[in-house]
This record gives sequence, structure tokens and C-alpha cells, in this order.
Amino acid sequence: MAGRKDAALQLVPRIVETARGMGLDHEIRLTEYPGHATRMAREYAQMDKPVRIYTCGGDGTFHEVVQAAAEAHNLSVGCIPCGSGNDYVRNFGGAARFLNLEDQIRGREVPLDLIRTPYGLAVTICSLGLDAQVAFGVGRWRRVPGCGGSLAYMLSAVQEVSGPLGHRLRITLDGQPLEGEFLMIALCNGKAYGGGFLAAPQARMEDGLLDVILVNRITRLQMLPVLGAYRKGQHLEDGQVAPAFKKILRYCKARKVEIQALDPGKEFVFTVEGECAKETRREAELLPLAFRAVLPLSVYREWAGEIKKESAVAD
Repeated sequence: MAGRKDAALQLVPRIVETARGMGLDHEIRLTEYPGHATRMAREYAQMDKPVRIYTCGGDGTFHEVVQAAAEAHNLSVGCIPCGSGNDYVRNFGGAARFLNLEDQIRGREVPLDLIRTPYGLAVTICSLGLDAQVAFGVGRWRRVPGCGGSLAYMLSAVQEVSGPLGHRLRITLDGQPLEGEFLMIALCNGKAYGGGFLAAPQARMEDGLLDVILVNRITRLQMLPVLGAYRKGQHLEDGQVAPAFKKILRYCKARKVEIQALDPGKEFVFTVEGECAKETRREAELLPLAFRAVLPLSVYREWAGEIKKESAVAD
């Protein structure tokens, strides 16, 4: 169901041809319902040998398999991106670098962090506030005839921007409380979400920390330039809030974040990679190096080079 067309029609023959050419045993299975990928991955987790699973779909399919892989000692997970957002692979240069099947099969395993939430494990970003409210409303608009895809998202955005903005919250970062009125909050293990919004352009998925972005409550007049910069990652510069946004944004790092609504009877929308719920209290915690990801060989070499450079600078 990922993306705008059935990727299996072209991808399955390519997988068969590539695997046969490299002399590899393989199995291709198609998901049939939400949660099916998790169930299948747990079947492989029962085996007494290493298993490498490639999710050929969108971020949702990858997210489902990770739920099982984080609990299993024998599973590693690669991603062949066929979705519309493909935010996970943006952490490593984008979708095009993950579409070479031979490079994928020759790929290497790397340990990456995850975010633990009451709704399961998140790979990239959890968020709260305006962006989560828009995601929550998309399903309602998709039920209207002729309102699919980007139109549903746009209509949901217009509806939410037209309503009350912001929440009064208490946010506790590694035990340190902070109170204020906020438009949006992003808890970031990865760089991007929402189909390319660069909330945390310098986030690393193996550093053991969440990049936390707090957007203060602002006027509708301020909103357009702020969201435009937020989408492009221009709100941060060299690990700091850009000068133009210092009165609007806060940026910090933490391992555990707790969020509590302070307005009586007012819930906020919390989203974990597309799964939304209304809450008055929520928490998220980083799990260091909690699962093994497979990176295509060329991507792995670049990733490993960056890690070595950072280690040399730290030393």
C-alpha cells in the first residue's frame, strides 16, 4: 500500500533476478494488513540463525519490522524505499542511494538508536502540536470523496491553522522541568519527518541522544516564515538556533522527555511516525543502539567515515 503505485510489480522480478545472479537464497512475502510485517518478522526471530529482512515499502513497513527486530538477537533490517515520504533514508542521503539492489545485498550492519514510547518503538521522530494535529486530521478528510493524497493534507492544515493554536505544557528533560506555551515539539532521533521536514538536520541516529525542538506559541502571521525555515532545516545553524529564530525556538538534547498538559481538559495530539492519539501526558525515552540496521555498502562506507571523523575530533 506504500507510495502511489504497487511497487511489487517491478520490484519482485528485480529481486529475483539479482538474488539469483548473486547465488542467494531468498524469500519474498507480501503484507496483507496493518501489523502483518511485525508478525512475519517475529516468525523469523524464532529461527536459530541470522536473518536479514529488507522492507520494500514506506516508513510504515520499516517501522513495523523494527518492532520485532529490536527484540531479536538474530534480525537485521534494511530498507528499500517505495513510499511517498521515505524519511528514514533521508538520514543517509535519500532514497536514490537505497535503490541499487546489489549494493543493498552487499550492505553492512550498523547499530542505531530507537525511541521508546507507549505506542511502540519509533525510528525517526515523535511530535506533538500543530504538525501532529494536521496528521491526525488527514484521515478525516480522506473519507470525503475526491479528497485523497496531498489535498487531504492541505485541507487538514488549513483547518488546524484556523483553529486555536498552541498548548500550555510542562516539559521535563532528563528530570529538568520547563513550562511554557508551545506550538510544536519534535523529539528527534533522525533528521526528517512528514515527508521531508528537516526538524533536526544535525541529528545522529547512533549518538544516544534525542534532539529536542521546541517551537513557542506564535501568531499566524509569524507562522509561514517559521514553518518554511523549519521545513528546510534553516532554523538551526552549527548546532545552535539560528539568530532569526532565537525568540521563537529552543533546541536541546536529552535522553528522556516527559510532557504534561497544563490547560484543564485540553488534550494534545501526539504522533509516533504517523500513529496519532490525543493525550494529556506522554513520555519518550531513547534506547541506545537498540537494533541493527543494514546500510547499502556505499552508504555504509560513507557513514563509517563520518563516525571516524567525529571520533578523531572528540579525541
